[in-house]
Amino acid sequence: MGTPELAKTILEKLIASKIYTPSLVITQPDKPVGRKHILTPPPVKMCAKAHNIPVLQPNTIKDQTFIDRIWEENPDIIIVAAYGKIIPKVIIAIPKRGILNVHTSLLPRWRGASPVQSAILSGDTITGATIMLIDEGLDTGPILSQNSIAINADDTTETLLEKLAKCGGDLLLETLPGWCAGEIEPYEQNHTAATLTKILSKEDGEIRPEHTAEHIERMIRAFSPWPGAYMQLRHNDSSSTKLKVIRAHTVSCETDHAPLTLFLTEHKELCLATKEKCLILETVQPEGKNPMSGHAFYLGHQTKIHS
Repeated sequence: MGTPELAKTILEKLIASKIYTPSLVITQPDKPVGRKHILTPPPVKMCAKAHNIPVLQPNTIKDQTFIDRIWEENPDIIIVAAYGKIIPKVIIAIPKRGILNVHTSLLPRWRGASPVQSAILSGDTITGATIMLIDEGLDTGPILSQNSIAINADDTTETLLEKLAKCGGDLLLETLPGWCAGEIEPYEQNHTAATLTKILSKEDGEIRPEHTAEHIERMIRAFSPWPGAYMQLRHNDSSSTKLKVIRAHTVSCETDHAPLTLFLTEHKELCLATKEKCLILETVQPEGKNPMSGHAFYLGHQTKIHS
């Protein structure tokens, strides 16, 4: 059970093992993508179809017909990786060896929907993958195994997810033999040390006056590719447009500019004043435009930028 690229990577590793090829793949329904709203299948579905594995895409996993189909499959184990829905108790009870979840954090840190973004945003230097046994809570089940990896200073959610998908897939394959043989004893999480994440919205990417330069730099990486980190550019006619910041780095500078003021440095770099330090905007994307350098953006908006 899985949906995005991360789950596809783990499915590919299961198939490549030639030992644990799934008999059935369950994923989210096809969804419209892009400005033209083209109906697009999830990456996991594409992978399953390429390997002739049956696919189910229920609108709700509480549907009795769907639940009956899982019973008919009589699974030994169900593997979950970024499926996107809470698994109900009635399904948890079906597989003989339970439901194993590949979670992209070192539980109990960062339970929930956005563990990778939360780790980057908080300035964590270490994260990892956890193989856990699903229970009725939100990532609260007992742990079978964990493996840690470093978060590099330039990692975005996209690059870190790629590394965690490989880490999680490898860890799953290392764990399955012992689990299937009854040789692994799951251990309880330290629930008092748990931290929670949330479902992200577009509004989470807005750069605000109370943010420091270092926090904004982490926002840029944490919210890449979605929802992106952006600021509102105010115009003289009281209208505003979004300026997405794609790449930036912090600098120590002295300025009298108010937070979120754009200005040009003596080296002709586009700079953003914040409440603490400044941010050199290397690559930006004005609303409705292609990405461009900060300097190129300055050239087209000189009348609106302090220099």
